[in-house]
Amino acid sequence: MKGSIVAIVTPMLKNGDIDFVAFEKLLGFHSNAGTDGIVLVGTTGESATLTKDERAEIFAFAKSNTNIPLMAGVGSSSTTHAIALVECALKNDIRECLAVTPYYNKPSQIGLELHYKELSKVGANITLYNVPGRTGVDLLPSTIEKLIEIKTITGIKEAVDSKERFSALNKIKDKRSDFKLYSGDDPSFVKFMKFKGDGVISVAANIMPKEMKDLSDLCLAGNFVEAEKVIKNYQEIFKLLFIEASPSPCKYLLEKLSLLENNLRLPLHPLSVEYREKIYEVFKNI
Repeated sequence: MKGSIVAIVTPMLKNGDIDFVAFEKLLGFHSNAGTDGIVLVGTTGESATLTKDERAEIFAFAKSNTNIPLMAGVGSSSTTHAIALVECALKNDIRECLAVTPYYNKPSQIGLELHYKELSKVGANITLYNVPGRTGVDLLPSTIEKLIEIKTITGIKEAVDSKERFSALNKIKDKRSDFKLYSGDDPSFVKFMKFKGDGVISVAANIMPKEMKDLSDLCLAGNFVEAEKVIKNYQEIFKLLFIEASPSPCKYLLEKLSLLENNLRLPLHPLSVEYREKIYEVFKNI
């Protein structure tokens, strides 16, 4: 899987149930835009509030309703629970899995290595996901170097915006050319791609899939001069998409596009009124 991959939101009805009618519309929206891949039930998909059974429903529904390549979010602070989620993905014929570093309990580098080794034994392809700002733990390149020896650990989504980190990942890819490097940070996506990046797993692609697809294509073609010009136009909307906890801003804009109802599960809530006019004006002018 390469290119523009959306970390898709999970549409919900007012009572909190999953809105599969809206979900089908979203899948069509991304198909029409040429989105290269979809991550189901990641952080942007409100994974923390969804049960295993609900994840299974989402996996099965997406598998039956789109031809876009799928990746299942399987992250957990519990290794046992994460393994169960990997098994759930496989049962629904999704082999690609995205596993965020265990959050809150802040494991050591040894703990992270052991966690991912256990996940790698289940039979799915595991993409590591490092986002220290959310999880409180940083998966270091030295640990990733050990993990790339495992065939079923196939890539990383990296959200650390650092030239040093990009360079370290580049060297890791030199050691294993099929190991995929995905940006997990929309604002620094183009910089990341200069270091043999394979694509982006994007929040912004929820609301601007065609634009993110075009930007990804520029990067994959090596046209970084044009890509740098284009991404400058998106920096303000990237920032506003995190003005409150994601995916609240995304869902507000998707409702404006008539793609879903603006419902989230507590403790997340719809975008606060004071931010709505600003983000919508910036979005309209993209």
